[in-house]
Amino acid sequence: TRNIAGDHDLKALALAREAADAARLPLMVHIGGSYSPLPAILAMLKRGDVITHSFRGGDGGILDDRGRVLPEVRAAVGRGIHLDIGHGAGSFSFDTAEKALKQELLPGTISSDVHQYNVNGPVFDLATTLSKFLHLGLTLEQVIERAATNPANTFGFPKGLGTLRPGAHADIALFTLAEGDFEFTDALGASRVGHRKLQPVATVKAGRIYGSASIPVVTGPALAR
Repeated sequence: TRNIAGDHDLKALALAREAADAARLPLMVHIGGSYSPLPAILAMLKRGDVITHSFRGGDGGILDDRGRVLPEVRAAVGRGIHLDIGHGAGSFSFDTAEKALKQELLPGTISSDVHQYNVNGPVFDLATTLSKFLHLGLTLEQVIERAATNPANTFGFPKGLGTLRPGAHADIALFTLAEGDFEFTDALGASRVGHRKLQPVATVKAGRIYGSASIPVVTGPALAR
């Protein structure tokens, strides 16, 4: 963005590219409001790299001035560049998301970018961000895949993470899917009313359950009974 890199964004990106290649790691770039146009940024990315804030509003995003997905964005996805949400305090727009999804452009991963300036709204937590995509038309399976399996694969986490296969790590987030009328707000202040919301219930870490007072804490061996 201009307030971070000014007109040196491509020079900074070139240095980041060099560091990522040296470390043999993917490069993650947040987009929007940059001095250089998005196609110039995408041209410097490689297979496995990640674009975050991909459904943001404003200039420098994935849509042209007529609301169409840029051909360079489709080409980037086609050559293996991943789109991440990174909701944040200013980087998710329902309008952008609706237009992108209508044109069959789906994110590869869904993340919250939650921090002290948005934990009390509009982000709140990852479950709320996932619920926004349920409202936008993704299936529950598509949403969970983009919050668990795809991130594990994108960032090369050890096998056994992001899956419920027998023998995998028992690191699990448990949710209930509530039904009702729920108001969701994007980073620009626009709201939508959804009718399903994921609500966290408990966490399983290394086979041990951590939850509210109404949920007993169970150790690993007890899970097998």
